[in-house]
Amino acid sequence: KKRPAKKRVTGKRAQNKEAIRRRIVKSALNLFQTKGFDTTTTKAIARKAGIAEGTVFNYFRTKEEIALSFFEEEVDHAIAAVRDNPRLRKAPLEEKLFTLVHSQLEYLAPYERFIGAALIHALNPASHLGPFSHRAQQLRHRYLAFVTELVEESSPKQQHGALSWLVPEVFWIYYLGVLLFWLYDTSEDKQHTVAFLDRSLHAGVPFLTNGRR
Repeated sequence: KKRPAKKRVTGKRAQNKEAIRRRIVKSALNLFQTKGFDTTTTKAIARKAGIAEGTVFNYFRTKEEIALSFFEEEVDHAIAAVRDNPRLRKAPLEEKLFTLVHSQLEYLAPYERFIGAALIHALNPASHLGPFSHRAQQLRHRYLAFVTELVEESSPKQQHGALSWLVPEVFWIYYLGVLLFWLYDTSEDKQHTVAFLDRSLHAGVPFLTNGRR
């Protein structure tokens, strides 16, 4: 009889920890967006979240880790938007990739100013958000593994060429280009980005599938 009560306590503790973690991330993102990533400190994040700075360090070692946590959630959200949509199961590859990238941009939209700063940091090899950060590499590999999975699902095995390993690398460069286009897009509701995404995927997907649909 005591075991269910213990499970309830354990479950509530886990919920409380997750609620604090989310509060830290939300507070940090708000400050990254309004005050700037470089000027935001963990002390300010703790104050915004209404907790001690030491509590922040129980969850994240640095503000870069908080940022990476947000990008992990963004990728999870985008992958789920494709995987959990029954309509997309038999949809063309370009429609799946459009949903993937568009879901990412929608998730990032409330923090546009921060995204621009994060992109600059990501280009710095010494940054924890940069290409040589182990956690950032893991996130990139997981995202591109899903893209590769989508491409392979849409291409018969006999069409997989010797250079198929290049597909995720090409798509990653393409995604960064879309992100830059989005950051500088001043059109209403980013409609120019939506149009660019649609046109570029329509033209580029045949190359991802070895020139065939």
